[in-house]
Amino acid sequence: MNIGEEETQGNTEDCNTVTQRENVRHPEGKEASVPEGAHRKNTTAQASIAGMLASHSVLLEEMKSLLKTRLSYDETKEKTIEKLHEEMKLYRDNFIFQSQKPVFIDLIMLYDNFMQILAVLDEKQDMTKEDFATMKQNLHTIKEELLEILYRRDVTLYREHPDILDYKLHKTIGTVPTTSESENNKVEKVVKPGFCWNDKVLRPEEVIIKKYRR
Repeated sequence: MNIGEEETQGNTEDCNTVTQRENVRHPEGKEASVPEGAHRKNTTAQASIAGMLASHSVLLEEMKSLLKTRLSYDETKEKTIEKLHEEMKLYRDNFIFQSQKPVFIDLIMLYDNFMQILAVLDEKQDMTKEDFATMKQNLHTIKEELLEILYRRDVTLYREHPDILDYKLHKTIGTVPTTSESENNKVEKVVKPGFCWNDKVLRPEEVIIKKYRR
């Protein structure tokens, strides 16, 4: 082999060595394409994450707005209920007062008449028959006034007074013995009168009845 062939062979070996090195550094000639693809994937992933975060942020704001609206609604509802309760209580109290006021006025007038009688009794040391008769008449007047007050409220004395015990109309507070069987449960005495309201028993008549004893 001459000197030219050796140089040619040496150059060939150098070229092959450079080519092998380049192949090692740039396998299949894709050095530029691989980093670029990875960069694009990273950019796409970051954009996707940013979109998800933005979507979650919007959803969070909507939830906060809905919660705020709900709390405001509940507070308004509670205030409305409290106001209605106060108005109903005021209406009820006013209704009771207006409906019962006439009764109170009548009872106050009755109280005034009663106090006048007591004042007369306190002033007199010795009562004559005339004074006693006047006092008795005044007491009967108070009784009639009281019955009138009750009558205006549809409260009246019993119209009928059965002679035999009636559990719907009577309340037994005592008994007396009798040897006659036919008189058993017969009303002996009315201790307190009975009252009714619109034909309904308001207070039963308190009575003492006879009980048969052999």
